[in-house]
Amino acid sequence: MAAPDLRDRLAELEMEHATLQSELQAFHAEYLARVGVIDVQVQELQAKLARGTPEAARAERRYRETTTAMASVPVAAPPPSDDLKTLFRDAAKRIHPDLQADAAGREHAEAFMKQLNAAYSRGDAEAIGNLVRQWETSPYAVPVATSAGPAPALAAAVEQAEQRLAEARDSDLARLLDQTLMAQMHGRDLLQELRWQAEEALAEARLRVAAIDN
Repeated sequence: MAAPDLRDRLAELEMEHATLQSELQAFHAEYLARVGVIDVQVQELQAKLARGTPEAARAERRYRETTTAMASVPVAAPPPSDDLKTLFRDAAKRIHPDLQADAAGREHAEAFMKQLNAAYSRGDAEAIGNLVRQWETSPYAVPVATSAGPAPALAAAVEQAEQRLAEARDSDLARLLDQTLMAQMHGRDLLQELRWQAEEALAEARLRVAAIDN
């Protein structure tokens, strides 16, 4: 694959990864609102029940992790439009750190790429356009018509991006999203089913705590 093609592929992979992260963020927010709000109560009671047992530390850790997730999940932006995806892909083709030939350029590009991903996750097309305009005035800007560095370096960057995307698709959250979408195709609401399970666990935990308190 020629260097310009590798550059296009790298930008496409970054767009796919950023889109998946946006989808997972939205799904995570929905999961916490529908299931996590019950599950955190279950874990709080389970941590109380586990006090003084070998399971105490793990139960307390799970409760803290879920509480932190409930408090820190950002408000999800609307799904990215095709125009926003194109805008991001074109920006990544210019800004990607793996297009830089030295450490200084890479560090500069990483800072821009971080802002680019944040703007994409917010659905902020204006911010993406501003970042591209700022980047074009940078001494590290590389013309789109050229490659930065030899093709082997770009090929390695593409391979790493493919691996990162595959890992994101294989995450627990991504698998749960796939299961939820598959259930919808068969007329089921998987998150509602998980909420019912959490409510049953909550009722059971409350009974156990009440038995101990009495």
